[in-house]
Amino acid sequence: MKPLEEIRWKGLGVSEGIVVGRVLRMHDGTRYVYRARIDEADLEREVRRFRAAVRLGARQLQKIKKRAEIQLGKDHAYIFDAHLLLLEDAKLIRDVETHIVQERANAEWALKVVGDQLLSVYSEIKDDYLRERGSDIEDVIQRLLVALSGEQPAHRNLSQDAVIVSQDLLPSAVAELDLEFARAIATDAGGWTSHTAIIARGLGIPAVVGLRDFYRRAKTGDNIIVDATRNEVVLHPSRATREYYRGEAEKLRQRRRTEAVAESGPAHTIDGIEITLRANVELPTEFAGVTNYGATGIGLYRSEFLLTPRGGMITEDQQYAAYTDVARIAGEAGAVVRLFDLGSERTVERDEQKNPALGLRAIRFGLRHQEVMRAQMRAILRAAAEGSLDIVLPMVTDVEDVRRARAILQEEEAGLQKRAVAYGQVRVGAMIEIPAAVLTADKIARVVDFFELGTNDLVQYTLAVDRGNDEVADWFRTLHPAVLQGIEHSLRAAREAGIPAIVCGEMASTPAYAVLLIGFGATDLSMTPTSIPRVRHALSNVDSRTARAISLECLQCESAEEVETLVRERFRAEWPQVFSLRSLPASRKKG
Repeated sequence: MKPLEEIRWKGLGVSEGIVVGRVLRMHDGTRYVYRARIDEADLEREVRRFRAAVRLGARQLQKIKKRAEIQLGKDHAYIFDAHLLLLEDAKLIRDVETHIVQERANAEWALKVVGDQLLSVYSEIKDDYLRERGSDIEDVIQRLLVALSGEQPAHRNLSQDAVIVSQDLLPSAVAELDLEFARAIATDAGGWTSHTAIIARGLGIPAVVGLRDFYRRAKTGDNIIVDATRNEVVLHPSRATREYYRGEAEKLRQRRRTEAVAESGPAHTIDGIEITLRANVELPTEFAGVTNYGATGIGLYRSEFLLTPRGGMITEDQQYAAYTDVARIAGEAGAVVRLFDLGSERTVERDEQKNPALGLRAIRFGLRHQEVMRAQMRAILRAAAEGSLDIVLPMVTDVEDVRRARAILQEEEAGLQKRAVAYGQVRVGAMIEIPAAVLTADKIARVVDFFELGTNDLVQYTLAVDRGNDEVADWFRTLHPAVLQGIEHSLRAAREAGIPAIVCGEMASTPAYAVLLIGFGATDLSMTPTSIPRVRHALSNVDSRTARAISLECLQCESAEEVETLVRERFRAEWPQVFSLRSLPASRKKG
């Protein structure tokens, strides 16, 4: 038989790692349901069958929740509390049983009818958080349909090198995977903040999402390679390709073993410039990396990951507990908590917005829904009494955004003081991630305590390119001259105002880009914990004066292609022992 042709798909790597395995297709949960007429004599039996499915579903969810508490931490295991509450909802159960009896319908059909009616009601609710409970309802309905079918969960049939391939995965499906066998995940849908990404990172499973139409092409048993470090999936890899990636996977495992607890504290360039290396964290499972990889505190805590994948809110006390843990892990260096960046990849109000990336999101969402911002600020202030915490405001456009947020913070401080509730002082920073903030950076610098440059969004908004849309991926160029000019301008504005500036995002996590940042004057970088050793090694073997000269040359270039060529040539000429061609930006043409 002629071997199948090797095919490569580009997606988004959301949980680092390399896996060589075999495909196990897993349906995204949607099931076809048919109506069957039940004889009157069998109606009571059909109701009992439905009740048994509810009991089975509840037992399964209890097991998933306990497992999630161990793997992900309690902050994320509560996602499944809502599912359990739905299974205890007397009205939901009664409505299904009533439909079975009155319509003489099978349990599956009755469940689908009642569930669809409930989903329709929730979709019309104006309250964001109540409306978003629809995803919990959908998940529970699918679980009950599986229980009624008598099917076994898919993970019980996994081979020892299974790569889960799906169009998308509901939260419970991901959390239910048996880690002894499930090696990686590849899905058609999803982004960096999708529930698949969040839980995959927490479980330590490599994952590539946003592959578009991959599920249809893959078949269970096919050979597959998931390379989340290069945002790539290879279907039907040749023997040579499989051997190559097995070698790469072993190198990655060895690197991780040697990198752990290698060094700590700041890095120093050859000419003595001190660079602070901080950690970006999201899940409790990443907290250990702050210490293991020698980070100086937490430069960015993405607080919206405390919420459910559909944006469901948690209580102030739950937030307080989470921020206290963050402060404890960060230690004396402290942590920067980003206020909820809601309304973008996360789905709060997403259905009502044609372009959520440019809509009611981030600081705009908080200022519109002040009850959300106030509760979060109170929780952070209370936790700051237990450790060093700062606040950064996402997607600031001008000084008015900062002033309004600061006024709310002062009111909440006064309220806590009046009630004799212990709280700590926090500094307030601004995320510089859109052109408006860059162009008015000198003015914003006068009303904040620090800057935080979010390079991922800065590239997206400067170039008007959706970073999650692979149709325009060739236009997403981190080294575009306009992006570099924005970074240099913002860092200069911070220096002139005498305030610190932290650079976070993929640029800070990439050694070659980090050197350019140092050339622009950055001395404080925040990145994925696992990236710290690589960035430290690079910065410790370059001199800032040469980096400065190259960075200024880049500002004179006319295109991203020209910058990328310059970086490849100059870095290889100046620091060949530090940068291989593979570690430098590759040449690519748009189109």
